[in-house]
Amino acid sequence: MEGKPLENHAEWKAKLALFCYFGVIGGIFLGSIIVELVLLGLQIDYLDLPFPLALISLPVNELIILGVTLVFARHKRASWKELGLKRTSLRILTIVTVATVPLYLMGVGISIGQEVVLGPDPTAELVAKLVIPRDALQLVAMIVLSLVLVGPVEEVAFRGFVQKGFENSFGKTKGLLIASALFGIGHSLVSPYSVIPTTFGGLILGYVWQKTGENTTASALMHGIYDSIAIALAYFLTI
Repeated sequence: MEGKPLENHAEWKAKLALFCYFGVIGGIFLGSIIVELVLLGLQIDYLDLPFPLALISLPVNELIILGVTLVFARHKRASWKELGLKRTSLRILTIVTVATVPLYLMGVGISIGQEVVLGPDPTAELVAKLVIPRDALQLVAMIVLSLVLVGPVEEVAFRGFVQKGFENSFGKTKGLLIASALFGIGHSLVSPYSVIPTTFGGLILGYVWQKTGENTTASALMHGIYDSIAIALAYFLTI
């Protein structure tokens, strides 16, 4: 962001955090419409693409999410550091990397338990077709997107801005719970079955963010690795 950052002076509350959240959700809708209109104009059925639609939609949606978040951050003159993007020790990076594996396993366990209670996810086949790579090169591209774009962008938005705003108004515990619930609800755009697992994931990411001193870099790495594991396992289970 341009201009001179105000060290430790930018502060925002729950109201602005909620506006940012709705802006992000609206941006995702907008991105989806843009991609759909472009494909429609080219007379391309997204189900017939030789690669997952996510390779197109993810960059579009994530850049919109980043743009929306930075508009709100600029309004408060928040620096990158105040959004949590700061230098992180190798020790912390190692810990969050290792911790991602049990986090993923717990997420899988929650998803399995949910399907036992509610039945199979009716959108699972469609979601898989839209997300799972068809070959190794596409897998690498999806992992790069997860690590370089999805993890950092969504953590800046949901932890660095949204959670911080709610914590400024309601304290760390309530702020974490509210932001995590919104994170989960936002993923209902993918599938209603995503809400509970991603709310749980949001709680862990938000807790890591708190315990590392509001370090979005750490939670972004964890987020990116989590998504990479999920994509890689889904790919290898389908080949």
